[in-house]
This record gives sequence, structure tokens and C-alpha cells, in this order.
Amino acid sequence: MKVFDKAIESRLDRRCTFVALGGGVIGDMCGFAAASFLRGVNFIQIPTTVMAQVDSSVGGKTGINHPLGKNLIGAFYQPQCVLIDTDTLDTLPERELASGFAEVIKYGLIRDTEFFEWQEKNMQALMA
Repeated sequence: MKVFDKAIESRLDRRCTFVALGGGVIGDMCGFAAASFLRGVNFIQIPTTVMAQVDSSVGGKTGINHPLGKNLIGAFYQPQCVLIDTDTLDTLPERELASGFAEVIKYGLIRDTEFFEWQEKNMQALMA
């Protein structure tokens, strides 16, 4: 509601663009707000975590949680653009990096054996 309040107070119109700068939660919230505000305004993702860079920023699933359940309110809404600066990963704690890389490893296990094997050989360099 705070996002909507600010957009309305600022008299944003259909020409505005919502920009999500942050991890997956920020992208989900901003994307849902963009999908809902004036029935859809422009939306750009600038993900700053591994998980957001490889998954949530490009999937089009946006939403917010409700006190009665997770992922109950949302929309499928693709961003017009996803801008990724991998230097933002330098600020993340190792646990956050590992969590994101787990998602990338999953992609290798599911679809690409060669990619998975490459990851195994290069994981220390990737984490560095």
C-alpha cells in the first residue's frame, strides 16, 4: 500500500516506470505494484542478488504475501528490461551467494549435465 500511496501522491501516470533495485522480494513487490497500478505501467528490474539475477527477475512472477498465506496475491508481469551489474554481488554475505548458486546448480542438474560439471570444477572461482 505504501508503494501505491506514494505513486498516487506523486500523481504518476501511465508513462511512469517502476524500478526494482534489490533482491527477489523487492522485485516481486515492485513488479506486482507495476502490474496493478493503473492496470499496468512500465517496470524495470535491477536485481542485486544471485537468486534475483538468475531466477526471480526474469520469470515474470510477481506478488506479495498476505497474513493468511504466502504468494496468494500476484500477477505474471514481465519487466521491460533487466539490468544486471554483477559487481553488486561483492556486497553479499557468503551464505546469500551460496543460496543463489544453489539455484544455478539446480538448473545444471535438471537440464545440462555439461554445465553442472563445469560448475563443480569452477565453484571456488564462482564464489570468489
